[in-house]
Amino acid sequence: MLVDLARLPGLRFAAAAVTLLFVLGGFEQLKVPALPMPENAASSVEEIAERLRGRVNDDVDRRWEDFGVIYPPFALGLDAPLLHWCRPEQEQGVEARQPPEGVPGYTAQLHAEEVPRPLEARFWITSPAQAVRLVEAARRGTEQCDDQPDYALVEVTELDRGGWRGVQALVTTENWTEQGDSGARATIVAARGTLLAEVSWDWEFEAGGLPGREPLHQGAVVARSVLAAVGGDPTRPAPPDGPPAVSTAMAAALPAPSAYGKDMTVWPGPSAAAHDWLCSWAFNETMYGGAPAVSRRLIGEVSVREDVLFLPDEQSAELARVRPLLQTGRDARGGRGCEFRDKTLENTDRRLDPFARGPWVGEIETLAARRGAVTHMALAVRHGSTMVYLRWQGPSTMHPAAALRRGRAALTHTLDLLTAARG
Repeated sequence: MLVDLARLPGLRFAAAAVTLLFVLGGFEQLKVPALPMPENAASSVEEIAERLRGRVNDDVDRRWEDFGVIYPPFALGLDAPLLHWCRPEQEQGVEARQPPEGVPGYTAQLHAEEVPRPLEARFWITSPAQAVRLVEAARRGTEQCDDQPDYALVEVTELDRGGWRGVQALVTTENWTEQGDSGARATIVAARGTLLAEVSWDWEFEAGGLPGREPLHQGAVVARSVLAAVGGDPTRPAPPDGPPAVSTAMAAALPAPSAYGKDMTVWPGPSAAAHDWLCSWAFNETMYGGAPAVSRRLIGEVSVREDVLFLPDEQSAELARVRPLLQTGRDARGGRGCEFRDKTLENTDRRLDPFARGPWVGEIETLAARRGAVTHMALAVRHGSTMVYLRWQGPSTMHPAAALRRGRAALTHTLDLLTAARG
């Protein structure tokens, strides 16, 4: 099936020029990516990380190091919607494209000599039924791009290759750069057994020019090679059964949402700000490219966030551990900035104390509003190269002291469950 939905007047010529590119054959001069296709599909995010390790963007941003802030390699958050660039004005239908929560995931920017810009790759280990359901949601979601004023949806085609089945979408947009150049982005969303994948690549072109056939084809070749490196030989099982990985065991160990309070459910939408009761802007605490992860966000009687990262070394784990902590004072190190929504919180002291439990060491963060507006508690700990960040926030209906006790009990219980699963 092919859909041509280009609407922006300035891009209609460019859109027409690339129609059918996804289904046409490639160019003889295209470079073949040097990514091997293993016999078996990856059965864990640890395996995915190992297979793609040599391609991961590992650049660390040290521009703010003098202020105690170091940013790890960037990667698109695991909680960003599939086709995150397609956000209609009314946000209707975006919730259906929310990736699975509380399952092993992987996100990274991948370098490839064959394309000028890094690819964005995300993978999740989930049930085959959920993987297929989310692919279908992405397919339906492409229709919403027609309502997005910034993008012209050029093409949507089916993908059935190498055992992966899904959808490919191509969009173009004006003002891709500050100089007013245009740009194009192509995204593949596909499933293979318990594997759900999203791979995107983009490129710019001169204003009034054409998106370019070769960048689209070359990006598709590289993207499919990434899928092949993870999905393995399509004639073999996808993926084969095997002993559970640590990430799988720790994901399964997360408590039932009801353990935290009444009416607890996964965050229903892509906006983190809506359920962070303390800060005025959304953030991704634990984005770290190339690291297997488990992440879950819950909302109901209280707001909860759970993150587990499996970093390559202890230094990376410590960097990831410090980053989600609040930075509310001039002498605060690392962490993230936080502008309090409620003026009554501006002079509220935040405590950061040493914390140790079993093999985990780190810090516990508490903040209770003097007027009872909100109570915040977070654990940021690590064991070796594994990092755990758990955050609990209670509303104004709770007495601050009682809320802090309740939050601490809930988070330490979750940490104990993760400890037992880690072994």
